[in-house]
Amino acid sequence: MSTQRGQALAEVAVCLPLLLALALGAVAVARVADARSGLDAATASAAQAAARAPEATSAAATARAIFDASIAPYGLSAPRLTLDLGGFARGATVTATASAQAGGVTLMARATARVEPWRSR
Repeated sequence: MSTQRGQALAEVAVCLPLLLALALGAVAVARVADARSGLDAATASAAQAAARAPEATSAAATARAIFDASIAPYGLSAPRLTLDLGGFARGATVTATASAQAGGVTLMARATARVEPWRSR
């Protein structure tokens, strides 16, 4: 009986760091996944806002405002948005490309939206 004394303490001492590392790793992965989905949503919103703008000059400003407002709650650092308005004619495609940092990981997102062909320009 004396040879098993302290066995449970030794097992806890070996397993506890592993369990803590797994738990903290799961939290970090969940935060990055949440940030990624937020960046995707903000990029899609920016592309849609640009495609629905009445003119090319206001499209960029509207898309940037929507992107900044949508990305703010996610706590991403260095968010950047690039717009390609594609001529901004009826039926053209607007492409929004975004990048940001989350927990030392660089995230990228891309979204496209079509300018409605029936809109007057």
